[in-house]
Amino acid sequence: MLVRYCMIAILALGVAGSMRSISAEEAAPDVAAEWTGLVKAMEDYKETRAALQLRYSKASGTERSKVSKEANAFHATFMTKTLPRLHELAPQIYQQNPGDTVAAQFVLQILIGKDKNLYPEIVRISDAVLKIDPKAPIAANYNGIAKYAENDFEGAVKVLKAAEADGILIPGVAGPYLDFAEQYVEFWKTEQALRAKEDATTGDEQLPIVKLTTTKGDIEILMLENEAPNTVANFISLVEKKFYDGTKFHRVEPSFMAQGGDPNSRDNPTKAGQGGPGYSIACECFQPNARRHFAGSLSMAHGEAKDTGGSQFFLTHLPTNHLNPEPGKVERVHTVFGRTIKGLDVIRALEIGDELKSAVVVRKRNHEYTPQTLPDAK
Repeated sequence: MLVRYCMIAILALGVAGSMRSISAEEAAPDVAAEWTGLVKAMEDYKETRAALQLRYSKASGTERSKVSKEANAFHATFMTKTLPRLHELAPQIYQQNPGDTVAAQFVLQILIGKDKNLYPEIVRISDAVLKIDPKAPIAANYNGIAKYAENDFEGAVKVLKAAEADGILIPGVAGPYLDFAEQYVEFWKTEQALRAKEDATTGDEQLPIVKLTTTKGDIEILMLENEAPNTVANFISLVEKKFYDGTKFHRVEPSFMAQGGDPNSRDNPTKAGQGGPGYSIACECFQPNARRHFAGSLSMAHGEAKDTGGSQFFLTHLPTNHLNPEPGKVERVHTVFGRTIKGLDVIRALEIGDELKSAVVVRKRNHEYTPQTLPDAK
C-alpha cells in the first residue's frame, strides 16, 4: 500500500467528498476565511492523494520509493496541521452556521470520539445534515448507529440501507449495525407489546420498581418479575439489605454497558469484579419468554459458565444483540431482569469509579422476595 490512511483520514475524505456548503457567513470574517481555506485544502488532499496513488501504480524501482516518500510527507502534513485545525474550528462554524454540512460532520466526529454515548445529539445533528445532503457518509453511518442505540430500528435500517445502496456504508463501522437493526425490528415490536401490557397493569399486578441513586444522578428500573422472578427476587432482597449501597461501577465500556454490584468495589477495590453475595443463582435467560437486551436493560453479570450470577449486574447503553438468548446458544447469554424507565442518560454518563450511593425499592408486589440460591461457584 502506498499509504496506510487511518480511519480519521478516511472520514475526513468522506466529508470532503459530500460537501454541500463551505460558507460560514455568520462567523468572524477571518475565521470564515480560514475555514474555507481549510476545507479547500481537504479537497485538494483528496485529489492529490488520488494522483499520487496513480503515479505510484505506474512507477517502479527508485521512482516508486520517491513517490511513496512524497505521499507519506504529504499525508503527515495534512494529519498534523490541516485536520486538527478543522476539528478545532468546526464547533464554532457549526454553531454559527448549522447549514454547513462539513462543519456538522466534523462535530459528529468530535461527539463520537468523546466515547460518551451521546446518541440523541448525534441523531439530531446527523438528521439535519442528511436533510441537506442525503449522501453525507459520516452523517449516514452514525445516524444509523445512533438510531439503533435509541431503539429506532426501522429508522436505522432505512438510513443504513440507503447508505449501502449509495456505496457509503462503512463496513467496519456501521455495517454490523445494519444486520443488528434488521433483527431488532421484530424484537422491538414484541417488546413494545409487552411494555404496553406492563404499563397498563394496576394494583398488585404492577411490577416492582427500584431506584438507584448514583454519582451521576438517579435511575429508576422496572423489574421484569414475570420473566425473571428469581433474579428479581435476588436483586430486591439484596437492595433491601443495603447490599449495594456505596459500591462502585467497576467496569464501564462506552457503547456497551456499565457494570456494578460487586461489594469488593467498596470494601476491597483491588479485587473489584471478583466478588458477590456468597452464593450464585440460576440463569433465567434460557426460558422461552426471556427478554432481550435493549437500551437501558438491567441484566445479570456472571462468570464464563451459566448459573454463576450473584450480585453483579450491568446496564446497557444500547441494544446488545450478542448477549440475547438464541436456540442452542449457551455462552455469552445473560438474564435481562429490568428495564430503565428513568435515567437512561445517567446510565450512559456513568464512568468507572462512580458510586451507587443507594438502592431502594420504590414498589413491589405483596409477597416475599426470597431467591432460590446455589452454592457459590466462584
